[in-house]
Amino acid sequence: MPSIRHDDTPQTPLGFFPVLAANVLPLAGVVWFGWDPETLVAIYALELLVLLPLAGMKALFAGKPPASDRENGVFGVSESDLADKRGSVTVHDRLPPVYPRNVPFTVAVVSGGVWVGFFVLAPVSEAVAVLDVLGRPEVLLSVGALVISQVVETTHTYFRSGRYAEVSPYAVVEVPARQGFFLSVFLFVVAVGGATPVLVVFVVVKVLFEWSGIRAERGGGGRLTGWLSGPDSDTTVDSVDVPAGQSSVTVDVDRRSVAAAAVWRAATTTGPFYVVLAAFVWLGVPAFLGDGVPSLALWAASGLAGLVLLGLMLVGDIVEAVLANGWTTYHRIDDHLVARDRLTDEPQWATPISELRDVAVAETRPTDRHFGTRTLSVTTGWGDDETERTLGPVSDPKTFAETFDLPLRSTDLSPLDRRFVGAAVGSAVCIAAGVVVVAATPVGPSVPWVVLPVSLPFLGAVPMGFWKLAHP
Repeated sequence: MPSIRHDDTPQTPLGFFPVLAANVLPLAGVVWFGWDPETLVAIYALELLVLLPLAGMKALFAGKPPASDRENGVFGVSESDLADKRGSVTVHDRLPPVYPRNVPFTVAVVSGGVWVGFFVLAPVSEAVAVLDVLGRPEVLLSVGALVISQVVETTHTYFRSGRYAEVSPYAVVEVPARQGFFLSVFLFVVAVGGATPVLVVFVVVKVLFEWSGIRAERGGGGRLTGWLSGPDSDTTVDSVDVPAGQSSVTVDVDRRSVAAAAVWRAATTTGPFYVVLAAFVWLGVPAFLGDGVPSLALWAASGLAGLVLLGLMLVGDIVEAVLANGWTTYHRIDDHLVARDRLTDEPQWATPISELRDVAVAETRPTDRHFGTRTLSVTTGWGDDETERTLGPVSDPKTFAETFDLPLRSTDLSPLDRRFVGAAVGSAVCIAAGVVVVAATPVGPSVPWVVLPVSLPFLGAVPMGFWKLAHP
């Protein structure tokens, strides 16, 4: 791992001069030397889109835990259980440790970056023939140079200086997202003015954002500066109070059931919404990049991009769920239950067994019925420390309940109401058949088949509703 070296030298206006020159000189070339403004508008827009995936990569190594208040950000990961995971994993000796708790922020960049990309690409496409500009060699060279410069800058200022240890993943991904979102608003306002006015406003606002970031690091600036520079990274996490002594009993979760449950959740809960986003990419990219009627090659390329995006989002959700619980081991140490993650080799939480209450078996998980495992919900703590936790899935629930003295009458699952199970399966089959009829045959209703992806979340709620009703 590279040695950590913190640079405490305060930023000065003189230190901002290279950033100012890098942004203003191209603008001067357009105004006074006749450079092509369309090319520079496209390059500046691509810079924002390059920064987002780079921020997602950097977020994996962020050493500070994410703040609990993440409701007002561009990227929303407040519902991810993995964000509270403790510990890290060393992937390579020359790299800083990777924190599993940061994975949700990296995954959020995939879907959130698409929306930011739309907000940036839409106004730019009004003033610039984007597809033509992207085919120019100078643009490709500029984009390549941009990527290389960003990688070099990240290596020096983020890794070698030890900056990664001082920031949270939320701050890392929010800064480029907020700047891109805010810049896109300016681009919408000035898009009707032509390429040169777009470039002028873009550069002025971009320089303002760069200066705002430097002022924020020096502790200056106002509300706008504070918002654009991202959330604070001063969050700390209290250590887990693990009792002394050796484990008398250990119980591992059933990783097969964890993985199957992750796939089921991704396919039935978040998957339909991801299909909608992938459809927007498929339909939106030709609309932004095409001139007139899009070519078949552009349609195929955007469709492939949508499928890749869909796959990345689904895989990201599955990986999150498996990392959150796939390596959990429950230890009994004296009169305490301690949950430890074997991957990070860190205790996650601990509680006296006497405080475990309101224990119930999760009824609606089809993976538990298939593998014979059980997942339990339980309340721990009192007052402000009261927390609802999930235990399992475990392969021997009766022994597990006896080991940890869980107040549970039975670990058996209630029998399913076959009428609602049949309704759930039947409605799912009807939806699938209807999609095929509308999209692939001439006998479907006279509605555009492209509305099917948008309708999928609403259609999918029907069989899921019947499935929940099947559990008494």
